[in-house]
Amino acid sequence: MGEPGFLFKVNPLFLLVIVLFIFAGLGIELLIAFILVILHEFVHLLVAWLSGYEIYKIEIFPFGGMAEYRGLLEMEPWQEAKIAICGPLFNLVLALLLYFFYDNLNFISIYYIDLLIKYNLIIALFNFVPALPLDGGRVLRSILVAQRGFCQGTMIAVKIAKIFAFCGAVLGILALVFHQTNIWILFISFFVYGAAIKEEKSIVYHLVSYLTRRKNFIDSLKIKPVNLQVIKSNIYLKDILTHFVPDKFNLFYVAEKGCFLSEIQVLDYFFDIKDRDMKVGEIIEDKMNNS
Repeated sequence: MGEPGFLFKVNPLFLLVIVLFIFAGLGIELLIAFILVILHEFVHLLVAWLSGYEIYKIEIFPFGGMAEYRGLLEMEPWQEAKIAICGPLFNLVLALLLYFFYDNLNFISIYYIDLLIKYNLIIALFNFVPALPLDGGRVLRSILVAQRGFCQGTMIAVKIAKIFAFCGAVLGILALVFHQTNIWILFISFFVYGAAIKEEKSIVYHLVSYLTRRKNFIDSLKIKPVNLQVIKSNIYLKDILTHFVPDKFNLFYVAEKGCFLSEIQVLDYFFDIKDRDMKVGEIIEDKMNNS
């Protein structure tokens, strides 16, 4: 069965927001915000497509949208950062253009120009927050992935997102107690926390899917940078995989044994031997006995 085509999904909570805004007489304001979010996600889609990647789903939430890519693990970290940062930069540039050409836009109501500037700035600043799944969080993850590999980098980014969500929830509750803000800060915090958990749960799925395609990458390999790491012989086979850096060929030096273990050998043992708790030292001994 082939991969599903492009999906455009509206989260049920967003439908609730539509109803609330219409009853409050803010239908046009909601429409403007919705169009800006769609344009924001379209910029992600366009930059990803120009970079050779494919977006297979865009989901609209009450607080923005989220684009999901195929081949995320194979994506070079700087590519993910570029695709992520272009969204909020678009909104920031659009807000600046509206501001600088403010006096030349007399064919548009001042109210709506101010609203466009305000909403663009909100979308941009909100997405610059370094918490997954926001764009700032994806830029942070790309930096961490370049240093720690996809799994480790994503896990650290998820923990940071949870901290942001928790702090936001606490501040939201305190602000409500002192009548300084509305309930939206709490909703946003819960959204970020829930999305971070979703990212965390999807790591294993992404990793297994990636590993099944990794051998094809190796077969077509010509020249590729090496990710060299030093490991101890008591580390488990399943734990080595979390240190894979997707856009490089991974090579592990086993300190006590004084020998190398390539990612080809790691993948062979991972798929051919079902014992995921096998240690690196046992793999080295098995290789020596069979040589």
